Amino acid sequence: MSQLSTGLSRQEKRARVGVRPSLSVAPLAVPPQEASRLLSSRLYELMRTGELVSYRDGRARRITMASIHEHMARQLAADSADGWRQITPHPSKARK
Repeated sequence: MSQLSTGLSRQEKRARVGVRPSLSVAPLAVPPQEASRLLSSRLYELMRTGELVSYRDGRARRITMASIHEHMARQLAADSADGWRQITPHPSKARK
């Protein structure tokens, strides 16, 4: 069996493992693993309660990016309503 060469060295091929090509258009929906990485939150509970909109695409589950953005907007609004405000760092003073 013959193998086609990609023209890349072994080191270049190893460096490319796990690298996804850049997307010119943001995805409309992502798999749960990606949504979990984006939110760092209790993903399946959010899906169960309806805070995140998900659907089946064949055997795969997808979560809409719009629902992720809406969830984040609700979280930010709740934080600002609770009296939280964004922290602005003070410029570091020059040490003598």
